[in-house]
Amino acid sequence: MTKYELVCLFRTKEDNYAKGLGAVKALLTEAGAEFLKEEDMGDKPVAYPIKKEDRAHYHFFLVKLEGSKLLALDEQFKLKEELLKYLFVKSEK
Repeated sequence: MTKYELVCLFRTKEDNYAKGLGAVKALLTEAGAEFLKEEDMGDKPVAYPIKKEDRAHYHFFLVKLEGSKLLALDEQFKLKEELLKYLFVKSEK
């Protein structure tokens, strides 16, 4: 299993953050991810508008995950309306 850093940007309107965070955690758990660290980074402006949004709620994860699961997670994350952007990066920590 490989360590990955994941940063998710959620819509700030209504309960999108809570709903989206629950969905992301459920998908990661379903994929067999082991959560090593998690941090709520708060509501911040984005560098450029994403899907007509100029603010996003940032959330950071450090997880252990099989690399073969990333493609399936990518496809499932794309379907989440609450999730504006996300990025998986292989961690060297």
